[in-house]
Amino acid sequence: MPSSKTLGRVLFFGLGYLAGTRAGRERYTQIEASAKAVIEKLRARYTENQTSTSPPHRDGYNDIKLGD
Repeated sequence: MPSSKTLGRVLFFGLGYLAGTRAGRERYTQIEASAKAVIEKLRARYTENQTSTSPPHRDGYNDIKLGD
């Protein structure tokens, strides 16, 4: 039978592991949400710049012909 000291260490390690993984998961979720918010802002800014700087109804590739 394991000593109470070993059992206490195993229990302490297990609780620490669970607390650490939960905190890590929560932090990952925060980082992921922040990254998504930044990407959405960049997409909105890009779309805004595309519509304000390019001539209307021109995508820049109308003169390219493929095939015949």
